Amino acid sequence: MTSPGAAPDGGWGWFVLLAAHSTLIFREGIAKCLGVFLPTFRDVFGTSTSLIGWISSLCVTFADFTGLISGPLCQRFGCRPVAVVGGIFASSGLITAAFFAQTMLQLSWLLAVAGIGLGLALTPSLVMISRYFDKRYSMANGLAYSGSGVGILTLAPLSQVLIDAYGWRGALSIIGAMSLHVTACGALLRPLRGYGREKKDVEKQAVGRRYQRLPSNFDENGIDSCNDTDDDSNNAPAPARMGISEPEKECKRSCCSSCCSTCWRSSEGVLGLSLFTEPPFVLLMIVQFCGRFTYMGWLIYLIPHAIEKGISPIDATFLASVAGVTNIIARASHGVLVDRKCLTATQLLAMAAILASVSLLLDPVLNSFETLTAASLAYGLASGIYFPISVVVVKDAVHPSKFANALGWSYGFAGVGRMLAGFLTGWLFDYFGNYDVSFIVLGSIQLVAVFLLLVSCVLEYCRKSRKVGL
Repeated sequence: MTSPGAAPDGGWGWFVLLAAHSTLIFREGIAKCLGVFLPTFRDVFGTSTSLIGWISSLCVTFADFTGLISGPLCQRFGCRPVAVVGGIFASSGLITAAFFAQTMLQLSWLLAVAGIGLGLALTPSLVMISRYFDKRYSMANGLAYSGSGVGILTLAPLSQVLIDAYGWRGALSIIGAMSLHVTACGALLRPLRGYGREKKDVEKQAVGRRYQRLPSNFDENGIDSCNDTDDDSNNAPAPARMGISEPEKECKRSCCSSCCSTCWRSSEGVLGLSLFTEPPFVLLMIVQFCGRFTYMGWLIYLIPHAIEKGISPIDATFLASVAGVTNIIARASHGVLVDRKCLTATQLLAMAAILASVSLLLDPVLNSFETLTAASLAYGLASGIYFPISVVVVKDAVHPSKFANALGWSYGFAGVGRMLAGFLTGWLFDYFGNYDVSFIVLGSIQLVAVFLLLVSCVLEYCRKSRKVGL
């Protein structure tokens, strides 16, 4: 039998994995669905494509940035309540938008609410996987992340069918009702028995020690010497009573400094700001930003870029489908390489980054359908490995108690990259008149991640060599 709090690597963990997989189906699938709704929104609300595209991206952007608060909320209230509330928010936002959105402003706010809900639901699911799986964590995490590919391939076509049958309001209300399943998925996140009990015992001991040790301005009786006044002070001359003596000033400064220090420690603990004092974590946040920036630029402009090269619209859509299939396969299968110690998570992440950057940098010289298909296969494989394994690398780089915060910051940096990618890549197209420069820039940004990961691999090798030497 496993000890209380130990990862069982199975059992109820498979239901937790199913919950995370299903949550990611809706998390990424709804983002793709809003792309299908885009032409309808443009015609109904009579606005530009760029504005509608930006509003549609609000759902995904808010979902990313909500990771910054979902981690602290998980630590405060637990993973299950946060995920359940997230599912309610996601469903309520979409259903309310379907029935009551009459203007662009109303639509944007309600989609933002749905995005907040999806963001609240995802982080708890991924955190619970890290608690239920240890030896097979990479495999479990990859299987969970394969849900995003399933959502893109299934919910997007379903959305078009629903729009044709029921109109955009009926279709959006049905998708909102379906997303209520995220609440049921959150209910599956049963806390692991005994997890965190040791941490609570340590905290209780720390509190006991804190009250055993009195500050310097307290005497042995526990009386504050700053406020201690006796009869002699009352008999002192009037000017002395009206002024503040130097010891009192020093005491007040000490109390103020202590109060500020306590406030900083509280905010640091809630937001996990101490993570940014660890160079490996900062490096991984830059890697996450580069990867998400590149992925979003590629995802948005792959089909227009292929059409610009003379590929038919149907064949251009096929390129995205091919990349999606390889993405799902890579997400579901790459974890075995790490769990069986064939490669470390950092090494696999570096290899994925290299493959992604090469496929993007070679894009300007690829003009035939066959070569573009090969490049799409390569990038789909690379991106399918890149994002799930980056979570594994983050987990290995931080203490388990800080993983929820680290995951939240990771999605926050990814959100910044996602938000900037569409604008910068589109601006480069407007300025140069073609997508070749845009894809070269995307490949170059991915190269930054390659360089940082190679440095990380060298440092990892040096640490292991030092341990062997000892």
